[in-house]
Amino acid sequence: METDIIKLESLKKQLNEELKKESSDNSLILSLSHEIASLDQDNVRFSVDAGVINRLGRELVGRHETAVSELVKNAYDADATIVELFFEDCDQVGGRLTIKDNGLGMTREQLIKGFMTISSSDKIHNPKSPRYYRTRAGQKGIGRFATQRIGQVLTIITQTFGAEKALKVTIDWAKYEMDSNLVLISNTIEEIEKYQDEGTTLIIENVRDAWSHAMINRAYKYITDLLQPFPLSEKFEQSKNDPGFKVTFYRNNNVIIDEESAFFQHALAEIEAYVDEQGQGFYSFKSDKLSIPEEVYLVGKKDRDEKYESLRNVHFKAYYFIWNAGLISKSVEKYIRENAREYAGIRLYRNGFRVLPYGEPQDDWLRLDASVVRRSIIAPHANINFFGFVEVLDQYGKYFQEQSSREGLLETNSLSELKDFGYKVLTDVAIKISHVREKKGTAGQKDWNKKTSREIIDDVKKEMGEIISDEPKIFDAVKKDDQGNISIKLKTINDKLTELEETHEEETREQEIKTNELLKEIQLLRILAGLGLTIGEFVHEVSHYEPAFKYDAEFITGLLNDAEGLKAGYRLQKNLEAFTVYTSFFKDAISKNVNRELKPIELREPISNFIEIITPDLERSHISLDKPDILGYNLLTCPMHSSEWASILFNFYTNSKKAIAKKSVTGKIHIAAGKIQDKVYLEFSDNGIGIAPDKEEEIFEAFYTTSNPSGNNSTEIEELTGTGLGLKIVKDIIEGYGGEVFVTRPKEGFSTTIRIELPKTEIVDYE
Repeated sequence: METDIIKLESLKKQLNEELKKESSDNSLILSLSHEIASLDQDNVRFSVDAGVINRLGRELVGRHETAVSELVKNAYDADATIVELFFEDCDQVGGRLTIKDNGLGMTREQLIKGFMTISSSDKIHNPKSPRYYRTRAGQKGIGRFATQRIGQVLTIITQTFGAEKALKVTIDWAKYEMDSNLVLISNTIEEIEKYQDEGTTLIIENVRDAWSHAMINRAYKYITDLLQPFPLSEKFEQSKNDPGFKVTFYRNNNVIIDEESAFFQHALAEIEAYVDEQGQGFYSFKSDKLSIPEEVYLVGKKDRDEKYESLRNVHFKAYYFIWNAGLISKSVEKYIRENAREYAGIRLYRNGFRVLPYGEPQDDWLRLDASVVRRSIIAPHANINFFGFVEVLDQYGKYFQEQSSREGLLETNSLSELKDFGYKVLTDVAIKISHVREKKGTAGQKDWNKKTSREIIDDVKKEMGEIISDEPKIFDAVKKDDQGNISIKLKTINDKLTELEETHEEETREQEIKTNELLKEIQLLRILAGLGLTIGEFVHEVSHYEPAFKYDAEFITGLLNDAEGLKAGYRLQKNLEAFTVYTSFFKDAISKNVNRELKPIELREPISNFIEIITPDLERSHISLDKPDILGYNLLTCPMHSSEWASILFNFYTNSKKAIAKKSVTGKIHIAAGKIQDKVYLEFSDNGIGIAPDKEEEIFEAFYTTSNPSGNNSTEIEELTGTGLGLKIVKDIIEGYGGEVFVTRPKEGFSTTIRIELPKTEIVDYE
C-alpha cells in the first residue's frame, strides 16, 4: 500500500510537469493519467484490450465480399454518387486496395468522433444522410474494421467541401496487439493538399490474402448484387433528388464490366406487391403475352383482407417465366435459363442493400421449391421460375435486424410474415396465370375444365371448314397452281389432324392408366380400412386370453427343472410380455381413434410409446435405437388424432428395417424432435441402403415400393409393407394438417433422414 502511495505521488508530479510545458506530449499525458487511475483504491474502471480490434475485424466480418461491401455502404451513407475500387497486385499477399468516393467527406471532429470511435451512435441519432436523405445502410458502427480484415495498414484521406485542406490518418493494425491498452495507441492526423472538392479515399496496403481474378469478380458481382436494382417504394422513401449510386471495379487499371441482364422483357408476367404502413398487403400483375391487364388483389396473413401484425413498408418486384412452354424463342430461352441457374430466385434488400443468403442458389427462404415437391400447387412456381427482389425499409431496425455476421436476418415475427407474404403473392400469380392458360393450377382444383384433345381437333376441323367455305378464292387460287400446292396444303392439314388424333389417343391411354391407379389405390385403402377393423376386433378378443397365457406360461416354467426347459419357459414368458405390449399399444391406438376429437400431441408421448413397444423387435432384429434427441419443451403439434402417430412411426420403422436388411449391416435408428419458429419437427434416421437423390420425391407417391412381395410365398410383413402406400399415407396425414414430410440431409453416421414439420400449438412457456 505504501509503495502504491509513493508511486502515485511520483506519477502526479510527472503529469504536472508535462502539463506545464508549452508543447506537451498528449500521449504521455494520457499514459500517465491511465496509470494514476489504475492506482485508485476506491473506484474501478473498464479498460479495453487493443486485441479487440483484431477480433472485430476477423470475427464480425467473415468474408472478403462482406468486408468490401461494408466499406461501400459507408460511401453510400456519406451521400457519394460514385465509388471506385482499385485492386493493385492483389493476386498475391501484400497488394493494395484503394476505395475512392465523392461523398461528403469528414471534418476533423467527424473523423475523431465518428470513424475513430468504436460502435459510434451517429447513424442511430441521424438515420438519414444529410444531402440526399438516404436511409443509412449501416447501424452497428463497426464497418471500418472491415479494413483490418482486408489488410495490415489503412490510410484515410478525406476532405469536405468548405475545407482548405484534406485530412490524412495512417493506421497500422499491427500496433493493436493483445495485452496493450487500446486508449493508449495513437494515430497522427495531418493536413495535406486536397485532391478533389470533397470525398474520402481508403488505401488498404499489405492485403492479408491473395485475391484471385475469380475472387475479385465475385466481389464485384457481390457488390452489384448488393445494391438494389432500382427503388420501388417511393411513397415510403422521401429522398431528396438522389441521383443514384454507381460502383466501378478496376483490376490493375482494367475496368471489370458487368454484362447487363436484359431479358426481363421476355418474362411471361411482371409482378408487383407491397405492404403498406398499416400492414395491409396488395399485389398486382400483368402479362402482355397473355393479354392480362393489371389488376390489384388483396393478400393478408390469414384472410385476404387481414393485416399483418409486424410487417410494414415492404415492396416486391418479380418477373415470372415458364420454361419449355413455347412462350419464348428457343435461343433466348436457353440464354435466360443458363442465367436462371445462378440468379433466379427472390433477393432481399434492406434499406437499399442486399442481405445474404436470401435468393442465392439453393436458398429456398420462401419455401417455393419445397412447395413444388408437395405438389398441392401444380402451376410452375419454383425459384427458377422467378427473377425478383423484396425491398424492406426499416431505418431504425424495428422489424428486421441483421445478424452480427452481416449475413442473414434474425428470425423475428416480421421475417416470418415476410416469408408468408412473398409465398402467397408468387403462388397466387402462378395459379391465376395457369387458369388463363387453361392449365390446372392446384391439385385439388374442382372447377378445372381443361379442353380435351378431341375438342381441339373438332375446333380445328370446324375452323378449316369455315375457311374453305367462307373464302373460296383461296381454294381456287391454290387449285389453279401448276406446282400442285393444293395437294401439299391438304396433306399438311391432314397430317396435323392425324397428329392431334394420336395425341388424343395417347392422353386417353394415360388417363386410363391414372384412373386405374386411382381405383387400385381406393380399393387397397378400402381393404386396409377393413383390415384395421379386423385388427381392432382381433386385439379386443386377444385381450381376453392374455391373462390365461401369462398364468399358463408362469405355471409351466415352474414345473420345469432342467436348464434348457427353464430357458425355453422364460423365453416364452418374455415373448408373451412383448406380445402383450404390442396388443395393448394397438388396442390403445384403435380406442383413441374412435374418438373423433382432435387435440395437440406432445411429441414425447408417441415417441415414448413407440420405443416401448418396438424394443423387443429391435432386439430380435439386432437394431439399436439411440436415446432420442428431444430439444425443448411443449413440443405440441397442431390438433390431430393421436392414433395417426402410430401409423407414421410404424411406417418409418418398417421402411428402415427393409433398408437395413438390404445393406446387411448392424442396424441403427435415431429419432430427433424439436421446434423451430411456428413449427414442431420430428426426424427419423437409419443407416440402411439410403435413398437415391432422384427418388427422394417418388417414395411418397402411391404404389412406389422397393419391396417385391412374392405372392403366396411372401411373409405377412412383406405383403403388408410392400403395398407402396405407407409413405403416401404418411404424406396425406401430414399435409392434411398443413405440414410437410420430406427427405433431408442425413445426420452424421446415418444414410437416410426423413423429416416431418407440423404447425405447432402456441402456448406460453419459459424455456
